[in-house]
Amino acid sequence: MDGFRVIAAAGGDQLVLHSRAGRALAPEFPELVKPLADIMPTGSVLDGELCAVQSDGRMDFAALLRTAAWRRTNGVQLSFVAIDALALDGRDIRAQPLSQRWAGLCRLLQDTPVRPVLSTDDRDTALEWARTLAPAGVEGVVSRRWDTPYNPRLTRAWVKWRSADSTDAPVLSVLGPAHRPRAVRVLLDDEKVTTSPRLTSVQSVQVARAVAGRLGPARMPPDGTAEHPVLEEEALVAEVLPTIGRHRTVRFVRLRLPD
Repeated sequence: MDGFRVIAAAGGDQLVLHSRAGRALAPEFPELVKPLADIMPTGSVLDGELCAVQSDGRMDFAALLRTAAWRRTNGVQLSFVAIDALALDGRDIRAQPLSQRWAGLCRLLQDTPVRPVLSTDDRDTALEWARTLAPAGVEGVVSRRWDTPYNPRLTRAWVKWRSADSTDAPVLSVLGPAHRPRAVRVLLDDEKVTTSPRLTSVQSVQVARAVAGRLGPARMPPDGTAEHPVLEEEALVAEVLPTIGRHRTVRFVRLRLPD
């Protein structure tokens, strides 16, 4: 899915939304708080994907970077798709195998508007889902082992397959004004440095927010376009879609925002 990973925790009369690193998300997505609070009992903690859905059913990642008022005016709704359960009935269940956590998650969400992510143990079915759902904004499928505890850093337990041939690339610098970058310069896996086409206005805003406080002194190349290098200790990663051909270029998709 093309969205943000979100942890939703219900405690008493308060529902907390945050990234896996603890960044508060409720102020950015207030329209999601009450619907989740209405269906999540106290003591439950869920891991899920927050998606923005257009009126035609397609996911719109860029809408997540807009305000709640903009989404409301443009008929964009938020959807929370549950991926895992971290706590149920006040008990931390992260050490349990996925098979048990998944069963508990399905029981919790039974007869509620929130649904767990599509799941199957049939490989052909999973690949068919990836192909048929791609036009709606589904990026691919994730394979997970039933016998593993909850640990996002346990890479052997998570295998991703994308329907598009996008790749992640370190961001070396941004071009143009730091408050409104025009393009990003990335390092591809073949060690080639390449520059993206001009960013859209939404992409430019996203990049500007992400690089704030992470840039070194600007360099001024002969063409007069300021280049701001990303500090080495402030690693940023972009999802890009390489083009095919002798002159390899990339299309900027989005930044991989820190959890």
